[in-house]
Amino acid sequence: MMSQSDVVFSTALRQIAALVDTFQSHPHDYSEAQARKDFIDKFWIALGWDVNHERQTNPYEQEVKVERDVSISGRARRADYAFLAANFRDVRFFVEAKRPGAGLGTPDDCFQVVRYGWNSHVPLSVLTDFQNFLVLDCRFKPDIDTATARIVAELKFHCSQYSDPDIFARLYYLFSRDAVASGSLDRYAESLPKPSGKAIQRGLFPVGGVKNIGDAFLEELDGFRASLAKSFKKNNPSLNGEDLTQMTQRVLDRLVFMRFLEDKLIENDSIVESLGNSGTAWEDFIAASRRLNRLYNGIIFKEHRLLDSVVQVEDRVFEDIRDSLAHENSPYAFNYIPLSHSGKYL
Repeated sequence: MMSQSDVVFSTALRQIAALVDTFQSHPHDYSEAQARKDFIDKFWIALGWDVNHERQTNPYEQEVKVERDVSISGRARRADYAFLAANFRDVRFFVEAKRPGAGLGTPDDCFQVVRYGWNSHVPLSVLTDFQNFLVLDCRFKPDIDTATARIVAELKFHCSQYSDPDIFARLYYLFSRDAVASGSLDRYAESLPKPSGKAIQRGLFPVGGVKNIGDAFLEELDGFRASLAKSFKKNNPSLNGEDLTQMTQRVLDRLVFMRFLEDKLIENDSIVESLGNSGTAWEDFIAASRRLNRLYNGIIFKEHRLLDSVVQVEDRVFEDIRDSLAHENSPYAFNYIPLSHSGKYL
């Protein structure tokens, strides 16, 4: 007689096999929304997750958070699916869905998924169009140049393989609801090798382990702070040390807060990335600061006697900082950085 766990596994396998048959017998150009509704949602439901909230109707007590709007102002700001722990707060893994046939696993796709995972301290996440299923290692700081190298080679699957009991078992005992609850993802991540070769040589990964996101960001901010201070002093020799410290910190506080407003969807349009579209990047920064000061009460955007009217900064220096912090390029996703870390930056 089959055990209860074997029955559950067999049922899931049959459900997935039926999805594969449907997908392969009706070949057409699925949109992302169609693929999600007809196949990807049902895939995760078969693995025990309450994707449609049929059991967990309380919006504050749901283990799967689903984003149906795929982008804001042309940019994805949130993962399509976030699978949470039983406390309904901590993310266990993300799933990013794409349109079948669009070419899964591009550097942009992989960078996007790794950024979601790394910012939330999630070791593994998924990129899928149902036709293909890719697992990405999210333990290390994302970089567009090495993003595709974060695909876990032994966890790349085509939908034609889902019906194979042995292959499906690898997926099921890693990503099913019960498996994740038992710590399957953390255990698997611990078995993965550390990066080597080009990634190590370029200093993208710390020797000996994962660099904490808070430490990584504070280190990057220190570099920006030094560059700004030198540029302010070069163009404004009369500035004293106290003024330099206040102004460089205020600039970084504003840029970081702008990214929070973007990524939290409080501001729908990209702010940091657009600095320089109307005038110089610095001129647009001052104009944006004045606008935001009218909207958000607080010290960050409040007019500074020197910063907002007197001092000058080299365009190249400020543009480099803008480019590093813009959503498109930055490894940081402020809507996923845990609140325990976010307070360190402002």
